[in-house]
Amino acid sequence: MAESLPDALSPMLERLEKRSYTTYLCRLNASRRLSHANTAWNLALVSLSTSTAIASVGLLAKRDMYGVGGDALMVSLSILSLVASLVVSGAGYGTRARAMEENYKRIQQISVAAENLKGYAGPDRQDKGEKLQWEYEVAVASTENHTSRDFHKVQSSSQDGTRSKTKRLHDLAVSAAYSSVTLLPYASLVVPILILIPFSTWFFNGI
Repeated sequence: MAESLPDALSPMLERLEKRSYTTYLCRLNASRRLSHANTAWNLALVSLSTSTAIASVGLLAKRDMYGVGGDALMVSLSILSLVASLVVSGAGYGTRARAMEENYKRIQQISVAAENLKGYAGPDRQDKGEKLQWEYEVAVASTENHTSRDFHKVQSSSQDGTRSKTKRLHDLAVSAAYSSVTLLPYASLVVPILILIPFSTWFFNGI
């Protein structure tokens, strides 16, 4: 770590380095979260669409495979798949994850530059410091913000040994709430599994 020079700029650089590094970690978490959501929801949508298509083929061979309401069930599932696709597409998880990745990499560069500038004694030190501060503010405002969960995750990682019991319980409750949302696309995989059970039973009994 660069040693700070004893001038008025050093405290500002110290704050900028710490703040930008924390922001970098938060947005790194946000990028991973969005990328994970993109993968999970794509998996869920592909599974639903595939199972619905297979079930529709099964209905052509055995009209009562899904009971008297089989046709209505397939239409309903097709509509559900379309609506879910539109919602996930509107959320833009993949695009947001890539934008967040570019952002956290830029903020990481600013954090490293601030650390290096603390030991720099050139005549343009003040100008460089002010420019870094401006670049940090621009980088922070150039993309969506990370969530409170991303921030708490960074804080809890850095304070594992010093957190009180109340704080740990609070963080655990917040983590559980976000985890339930994260698990939603995986929970939705129950639908294609249930759809394929009658088809699989009919198919393998006919072999």
